[in-house]
Amino acid sequence: MKSFRGVVAIAEVLGVVVLAIGAGVLMDGAESPRLISMWGKSGTGPGEFSQPFDVAVDAQGFVYVTDAGNHRVQKFDRDGTFVLQWGTKGHGPGQFIKPTGIAIRPDGTVYVSDYFADTIQRFTPEGLFLGRWGHSDGEPGGFDSPSAVALDDQGHVYVVDEYHFRIQKFTADGKFLTTWGKKGKVHVVRSVQNGLVPEDQDGEFYYPAHVAIGPDQRVYVADSYNNRVQVFTPEGRFVRKWGGMGLWGGRFRVTSGIAVGRDGQVYVADFYNNRIQIFSPQGDYFGQWGTVGSRPGQFDGPTGIAISLTHDDMYVVDFHNNRVLRFRR
Repeated sequence: MKSFRGVVAIAEVLGVVVLAIGAGVLMDGAESPRLISMWGKSGTGPGEFSQPFDVAVDAQGFVYVTDAGNHRVQKFDRDGTFVLQWGTKGHGPGQFIKPTGIAIRPDGTVYVSDYFADTIQRFTPEGLFLGRWGHSDGEPGGFDSPSAVALDDQGHVYVVDEYHFRIQKFTADGKFLTTWGKKGKVHVVRSVQNGLVPEDQDGEFYYPAHVAIGPDQRVYVADSYNNRVQVFTPEGRFVRKWGGMGLWGGRFRVTSGIAVGRDGQVYVADFYNNRIQIFSPQGDYFGQWGTVGSRPGQFDGPTGIAISLTHDDMYVVDFHNNRVLRFRR
């Protein structure tokens, strides 16, 4: 049985606990995003979580969270009031083993990736099952731990196929279109010193965690255990990359989540540094916020990030604290 590697299971090359790394430091002197509200705790009831992983916001401002350990999706209003949930443990239609990624079309269709079942399922905003695709193999359209899903303006579906070290692209109803990527681990020393000793492993991944689509329709991938972000065209052609292992701004200790705002700014969840970092589409570092902890505004393993289309709010999943935090930019 495969393990839930995701972004939370290993720290084989990390081995350092950082207690505080610059909360709310923005390069232009502006204030960091302000905490508006937060909700959730460990449990199985409505509004409680066990291993929450990803978050998405629909066109009406409702917030959807994959509650991986409870085998379900939960839906909330923008303030965190529980609305509904769906899913039970199993392999049947509408059931989940380990739901992780989530994305929503403008028409409200909800896409959920199941990390252990190797499937993508589609639902209405009320959780009614619409269809699914995927199987457990290395052929096109097959998966080994699909950790995240994203949608472009044309309705194409991009899936992070984590243990196959690739991105797969589909039509809205699951017809395979293309794939790119292969396994490639950047050496730790080279990653730390990549400003001095460049690495040339463009388009290779080492347990990629997340994917997002920018307003330019470029595909942004959180290449988690290579501690970097890679950017591609919709066809999979490599465009640029940034990052490397480190504690300072612009460096990462496992890129666990990624989102792109309407203005093109890129927000990256930095899992073991317990912060969110902000970049231009070209990878220029703008700033960061967050420290490790369980107090308001702190993180213990941030993963999913979502930006509202209807208001200027951002939602961050705080994995180990079993909660969701809402910030205003």
